[in-house]
Amino acid sequence: MTMYQDLRKDFWWPGMKRHVAVYVASCLTCQKAKVEHQKPAGLLHSLDIPVWKWDSISMDF
Repeated sequence: MTMYQDLRKDFWWPGMKRHVAVYVASCLTCQKAKVEHQKPAGLLHSLDIPVWKWDSISMDF
């Protein structure tokens, strides 16, 4: 969800969309967090089968 969508839920002022766009364009943290600027995720890889039970434990969140 965009910052504008988040703000629009609780606030409104004339020219709000333009103000938010200018702020986000000048914010270094916002630019780094944008999906377009991030490296795409790679393919999934199989895990090695452990030799002994409980030799390796993994968790997915």
